[in-house]
Amino acid sequence: MKQLFFLPVLLLSIFYANAQTNRLVEEGIFKVNALLPGASYEVGVGNKSTINMEAIIGFALRGATNTETQFGIYPGFAADFRNYINFERRLRKRKNISGNSGNYISFLNQFQFGTPLIGNLEYASDYYYNAALVYGLQRTYKKGFYFSLAFGPGIFINEFDKVTGILVDARLGWVIGGRK
Repeated sequence: MKQLFFLPVLLLSIFYANAQTNRLVEEGIFKVNALLPGASYEVGVGNKSTINMEAIIGFALRGATNTETQFGIYPGFAADFRNYINFERRLRKRKNISGNSGNYISFLNQFQFGTPLIGNLEYASDYYYNAALVYGLQRTYKKGFYFSLAFGPGIFINEFDKVTGILVDARLGWVIGGRK
């Protein structure tokens, strides 16, 4: 009876260990974004797939001659499922994949509130939502500096309107903590 139990446990352990060694993405990366202030966490969910979750702060300022200057600081959230498509090629060329440095295809979702946390500049809509299928690239360097650029067709939705267009998303910042 012990042998019947031991064999499946041994096989499952071998498969689990092998699956872990084949993983090319990082288990988890915490990033601080500078262009659009905020923080993100990218967690590996497969050999070449991750889920990236972000909390961001947007800023707007409006002013003109003979009018009151208004500003607002707005919270926002983003999440995307990324499938990295060129890790093997980068490894063959002896290029870095640390910090999930590679090209990816992603389904990107972004949400921003129209009412400011701080300030008196209120947008016309209470919310803004963007969804897009994007092609992106992300590079992480030795000192932790990273950048990401993604673009693709998307839909932009607010309280009053739905339009389609091209979404361009840029990130610049630092990876906090360890990488492969």
